[in-house]
Amino acid sequence: MLSKNITKVNKIAVVSLLLFAIITITRIINHVPFIDEAHAWTLAENLGFFELINEVKNEGHFFLWQLILFPFAKLHLYPYSMQAINWIFCFIALILFWWKAPFNNVVKILVTFSFPFLGCYGVIARCYSLGIMFLFLLAILFDKKLKYPKTYALLLVLAANSSVMALIGASAFGFLFLYDLFKQKQLTKKDNILVGVILSIGAWLILYQLFNMDYFTQISSNRRPHISIRVFRNVFAYDNLFVNLSMLALLSLPVLKFLWSKKFATFFFSYTYFLLLAFTTAVYGGYFWHSYFFYIYLIITLWLSYNPENKELIQKLAVGALGVVAFILIFHGPTKSEHFWVFEGVGVKAKKFLAIVQADEVLRNAQIIQNDGLLQEVRPYFLKHNLKIRTHCSNTVVSDYSLINGDNKFCLVKRTIEQAKKEPETIKKIVESSPLPTYTYVDTVDYVTDRTFYNFPNNGYSIYIEKYKCYDRYCFWKVEVRR
Repeated sequence: MLSKNITKVNKIAVVSLLLFAIITITRIINHVPFIDEAHAWTLAENLGFFELINEVKNEGHFFLWQLILFPFAKLHLYPYSMQAINWIFCFIALILFWWKAPFNNVVKILVTFSFPFLGCYGVIARCYSLGIMFLFLLAILFDKKLKYPKTYALLLVLAANSSVMALIGASAFGFLFLYDLFKQKQLTKKDNILVGVILSIGAWLILYQLFNMDYFTQISSNRRPHISIRVFRNVFAYDNLFVNLSMLALLSLPVLKFLWSKKFATFFFSYTYFLLLAFTTAVYGGYFWHSYFFYIYLIITLWLSYNPENKELIQKLAVGALGVVAFILIFHGPTKSEHFWVFEGVGVKAKKFLAIVQADEVLRNAQIIQNDGLLQEVRPYFLKHNLKIRTHCSNTVVSDYSLINGDNKFCLVKRTIEQAKKEPETIKKIVESSPLPTYTYVDTVDYVTDRTFYNFPNNGYSIYIEKYKCYDRYCFWKVEVRR
């Protein structure tokens, strides 16, 4: 009977994972990386190892994801290498989930095909799948952490350095690990020293990056959610606060009741949810991929506390609540008003821009400037070409890294045409810094003009911008310095 059940479970797991692979790989093939994905690649492509660590001050997450991309970015294997690496991490996380999570097959199927895995973490090439994989490994080794203390400590450091979202869970695991170390005192002196060294290095890395981050000035002030309860509005039914709060109350009752008698699970759940709530409401508004970590930590909490030999109704209700959440999240795709642009809107724009420039010999051999996230998305595609992409948000003449290292003081407006009027000296420096002819563009969807040229005089020169060619979506303009 046992061997038959194992065979049955394996068959369901193989079919589910195979179907997951087919769907996500198909989505990846048709997905143009959006600005955050391309941005991480650009960092890995332009910076050295120590620069990656220091650059975290301008980032929202830690350096490990960019470090993994490092060799592939130096070889300019964009975008499929990045997407494949992320997909592998997500797929491994689900393999670990099917292999070791104590839930029944129905719950595992619902989790596998819920949108956070099927449509988000498995498709969007960011740092999150990496962190989830490490968190699942920590959950698997939780009961054996004192048997493999050095491995567990290393996993804690890796998980913590993958993203701020994973750091929350890794630090919860870390505190529980330290508690058991001091309470049980099972390790040898040598193992204690090695574990201490690993955790100390990890803590130093995190603190060094964390205190370099500008969370409580730039990020916190500029990107705080407009409404602090946004996270509750977007849990199950977008923009329906009453429905979301009602469902959260109903689903949380069996979970909280089940966890009440399990101290370590109660700590893990309370700690991760409190910090996530503080992060998503008071520090950084975030997007749906941040809020889904509430779901990830619910999975892990029940994973840690579930006992297959326990037949109590409350455990069944708690796991059933997870199944309901997973079922709801199967239909929780991004809406057009909030997040649709990540999957389609920007992708369509980027594809059109890429097609235009690749087919135009003049633009392929030019310097294109603009203050536009679209440039970050298309830039990695052109690194092997003569095309150079710059931002007008920097008054210093540096490498293409200026695209991600803009100076907000000079980033007055979005379009180069308006920027030339207000900051002609900035445009002059950029134009004269390259032997390539300089062009800019406007999106005809939100910027309509019948002008064929602009002339902005300054001391001894003028910035002359003349229309070059208009396409279906974009108009391109040549930018010159005339004396």
